[in-house]
Amino acid sequence: MIRHHFNHLNNQYMTLFKIGQLYDPSFERMTQEEIQDNLESICYEVVEEEYTKNLTESELNERKTELAEVSIKIAALEAEKKDLMDLMKQKMKQPKQEKEEVLDVIKFRSERRAGKLYKIDDQEAGMMYFFESSGQCVNARPMTPNEKQTKIKQLKAVGNE
Repeated sequence: MIRHHFNHLNNQYMTLFKIGQLYDPSFERMTQEEIQDNLESICYEVVEEEYTKNLTESELNERKTELAEVSIKIAALEAEKKDLMDLMKQKMKQPKQEKEEVLDVIKFRSERRAGKLYKIDDQEAGMMYFFESSGQCVNARPMTPNEKQTKIKQLKAVGNE
């Protein structure tokens, strides 16, 4: 299993991971299951919550395709609008909402997601890092007072190295 050792200068807060960065370059050669096994073995805690993930170019292109498809759907509905105005307003409500959501995703190059996050702590720097199941860091923040207490799990892991 992968275990990074944290080096710090002058006890200053130091960001070890950048948003969008993989936990370890070896994750690029691993399966999704292997990445999750590694994250689970070293994480502080696994939580289910919403998070923002920066999109890759491929994911951004998918959202642009999605936007085009929704836009085409809207254009077709507007052609029927003359005869069925009330009905069309109801049919257009959902696609327009989808369009706005996709436009926001494209505009901000990120989207809200919900899923497992692996919290990995850096006790020395007082930082908590959040990794999604692919191993990519999606958030970082200072640790809470409760998180600053070293856990027995971590002591055992260090003792077994």
